[in-house]
Amino acid sequence: MHKIRVDLHERSYPIYVKNESLPTVGSILKQLNINPQVVLVSSQNVSALYKDVVEISLKKEGFQVQYILMPSGETNKNLKTVQYLYDTMLDLKMDRGSTIIALGGGVVGDTAGFLAATMYRGMNLVQIPTTLLAQVDSSIGGKVGINHTRGKNLIGAIYQPKIVIVDPTVLKTLEFRQRVSGFGEVIKYGFIRDRIFTQFLLENFYDILTLKNLDHVNAAIIRAIEIKSFIVSADEHESNLRMVLNFGHTIGHAVEHTAGYGTYTHGEAVIIGMCAALKLSTDMGLLPGEISQQYIQHLRRIPIPGTLKKYDTDRMYEAMTHDKKVRNGKIQFVLLQKIGDSVIRDDVPKSMIYETLEWVKDLQFVSNI
Repeated sequence: MHKIRVDLHERSYPIYVKNESLPTVGSILKQLNINPQVVLVSSQNVSALYKDVVEISLKKEGFQVQYILMPSGETNKNLKTVQYLYDTMLDLKMDRGSTIIALGGGVVGDTAGFLAATMYRGMNLVQIPTTLLAQVDSSIGGKVGINHTRGKNLIGAIYQPKIVIVDPTVLKTLEFRQRVSGFGEVIKYGFIRDRIFTQFLLENFYDILTLKNLDHVNAAIIRAIEIKSFIVSADEHESNLRMVLNFGHTIGHAVEHTAGYGTYTHGEAVIIGMCAALKLSTDMGLLPGEISQQYIQHLRRIPIPGTLKKYDTDRMYEAMTHDKKVRNGKIQFVLLQKIGDSVIRDDVPKSMIYETLEWVKDLQFVSNI
């Protein structure tokens, strides 16, 4: 088992990465002295695959297990779903000492995490992410929340779990497009922090996406988690350093919102956004053009369906102005000075943003690998 620590003093917690770890969830939580009353929150697809193995493991160690099935998909990460979860928690007579276990991908983790942060002013939270994106990103660092009709993740909190349990073998049941989505967040860490890691990912992306080489998969997951954990430990509340984790997200979130949640996965939108951020890095005089073009071409080898041609540029820009990363009315971008070295800029001219959005609309990726 590989153990990584998020160091937040009294709110520090471990991240366990181990193949076939789901059958041991009960024993892991028992060692942490987790309250025996727990509620599993999951979605239909994940529940059918993994609910029984986790529930058996918990009951074997003496846990009293309740279960809530929540609707899946980004479109259901909203106040209506949270209201349903509140009502069900009260019906089940869960109290403040109970523990919420989020078993699923990013939507489940974000929504169940928001439930834990707000129910009874805070309940114990355990994250068991089952998608690559959730394993390397959304389950780590305490960002929990839901979407608003005007933008993604506009309602939320920073609320840390007690532990994150990552089982890479569950990726075998994850559809290919969702692996691509997770890979978008994995390679983001390389761009902002580790050039050698970026090269490793680009050289081995086929083996990682197809799970052909599980050693490479595990190495990618562990290194991504190490980078995320280091950044969160240094800047929990995104006052400075943590903002670099938004590389590709400023335009990426606008793509998601404008196209409609579900048209592009989150990671696909981030990959599109990273291409835009590489271009802007050159346009702003930070990164040589040959470097940005080289890495844009690499990213275009990752399969992403369709184009953005039919979407309105004004709507994309408007979505960016509602993004939670806006500060004092200025849109903030994470740009690169070189691969592995990022910087935050809020002085990108509006005309340059519009030109980049038009460029993005013509961007095309391969259809398969």
